[in-house]
Amino acid sequence: MLPRIFAAATALHAAPSIPAAPPVVADRTTIFAVIAGFLLTLIVVGLVFRRFSSNTSDYFRAGGKAAWWLVGGSIFMATFSAWTFTGAAGAAFQVGWSLPVMFVSNVLAFALNAAVTAAWFRQLRCVTGADLIRLRFGAGMEQFAAWLGMVTAPLYTGVQLYGLAIFTSTLLSVDVNATIVVLGFVVLFYAALSGAWAVLAADFLKMLLLMPISVLLAGVCWWKLGGFTGMLAAIRHAGLAEAFAPFKSAAVLHRIDGIDPSWFSPAFFLAWYVNIIVIANSMNNGFKFLAVKDGRDARRAATLAACLFGVGLLVWFIPPMTARLLIANEVLAMPLAKPAEGAYAAIAIHLLPSGLVGLVLVGMCAATMSALDVGLTSLAGNITENIHPAAARLVGLRPLEGRARFYLGKFVNLLCAVATIGSALAMANYGRGGIFKILMDVMATIGAPLATPLMLGLFVRRVPTLTPYIAVVAGFVVSLSIYLAPLVTGVQPWVFHEQVGAVVTVSATTFFLAQMLLRMDAAAIEREREFFGRRNRPVDFAAEIGAPSDGRQLRVVGLFGMAIGSGVLLLLIPASSAGHAGEIIAIAVATFGIGGFLAWRSRNATDDAAP
Repeated sequence: MLPRIFAAATALHAAPSIPAAPPVVADRTTIFAVIAGFLLTLIVVGLVFRRFSSNTSDYFRAGGKAAWWLVGGSIFMATFSAWTFTGAAGAAFQVGWSLPVMFVSNVLAFALNAAVTAAWFRQLRCVTGADLIRLRFGAGMEQFAAWLGMVTAPLYTGVQLYGLAIFTSTLLSVDVNATIVVLGFVVLFYAALSGAWAVLAADFLKMLLLMPISVLLAGVCWWKLGGFTGMLAAIRHAGLAEAFAPFKSAAVLHRIDGIDPSWFSPAFFLAWYVNIIVIANSMNNGFKFLAVKDGRDARRAATLAACLFGVGLLVWFIPPMTARLLIANEVLAMPLAKPAEGAYAAIAIHLLPSGLVGLVLVGMCAATMSALDVGLTSLAGNITENIHPAAARLVGLRPLEGRARFYLGKFVNLLCAVATIGSALAMANYGRGGIFKILMDVMATIGAPLATPLMLGLFVRRVPTLTPYIAVVAGFVVSLSIYLAPLVTGVQPWVFHEQVGAVVTVSATTFFLAQMLLRMDAAAIEREREFFGRRNRPVDFAAEIGAPSDGRQLRVVGLFGMAIGSGVLLLLIPASSAGHAGEIIAIAVATFGIGGFLAWRSRNATDDAAP
């Protein structure tokens, strides 16, 4: 949904007329070395964690043994992609403080997870997201959601991979197809080899690099502008006070090219917040909390994700806004289809040494790869655990069990990654117009119609079997009608908040109407009894799962963190790092320190026998 809203929001309403050269990477060798070291680290993570999985529960949800901090870091990283540092940064380059206000929605969504739904998701004791849906609404809705994900997920992850590759390849002057294959292969390797354990560990390590470099770059920008008050003064001096205001009038937005006059109004933000919060707390997103040990740890994981996102929204959009104030001409000269999308990278090149610019690009890669690996493992879980057994029974075959299903899961994960790479390559070579553009636009209408009944089902009892189907169909009909009407009849397209408001209202209204008008059957009554019984019953970890593996998780991830922190110190060697030793050391100390703390904590942590 994010890329669609700001696809065109990257052109200045008053573009500078003074010719300027784009920022140039001074030391490409160092940047390539940093990226290569990062990708190699992820491959090693996959090799190390392959022994943590011995069955499908381990492979798809870490056996319900993952530490809360590991899951919280992964959930945080999977919530956004490189689009945050390209498309969203391009929008911040134009409209300033509106982007941090938008991203507050994720903090609120995680806060509701922490307060209520995260513990419920874990206490439902499922292996995949589709399992949650089956437990609440039966096998029909389970299969619908699983098949829908199988069709749309590779295209959604493919467009994320393509977006990252086109930006990276342009900035570093490398072939886009090669970039897609290399990045996709690394995700394929560690996600398919080791499943959820490697995904969780890799995502946490990515966060360990992303957050320090994000904070550092924002701090350098503030220092360059004279602090927060200096930044506000620079905004006023540049005549951008209205354009950068969090809430904007239609008159102001009319003067900004590529920005819809309906965006950034109170109605827009309300619709945006509702959309994000409903989707994040619906059952099709509950799989994120299935890996933790119990409900308490699920709440802690959600709280950590909320806190990290709170820090992120404060620091991610300072650099592109600074780029607008300091180097707007250079940004608009970048060789990108939408030059403002390079604002974040441009200010990093302008203010940081090449080695740390490499870490900025690594952070952008990490964000997208986290969204990819979590999405791929979730999709593979739904196919292996939900689609495969039903399909096998349908044709009269016996579903695979035990080790055979475990290896099937690895193979399916590999196929999902290959499908994502193929999708991204198709977009790179045949364009994103035509069917790909239409499909992505349609995908943007899927979230609310499906998520609304899947969220209400967590709270509302006495729901007849047909109720969620009616709500989903009604929501889809409205959503697709809103999308197709302008194409067919030429009428004015609905604005974002009108579309979301209509879809959520219709889905919710039909849900409650169907609930009142239809009668409960025996199967629905039994499902509800089982669902709410599980939802409200705390997990007894020792009795249900067994011995924890906290010590191993702390030790292995901590050692990786220390290794990465030590590796950052190597950036002191290149000549391009001269004069920037303090910044490099700060990143190294932060990363090494967190890794060292985790390793130190492992000494007193309980642990099961090593595999």
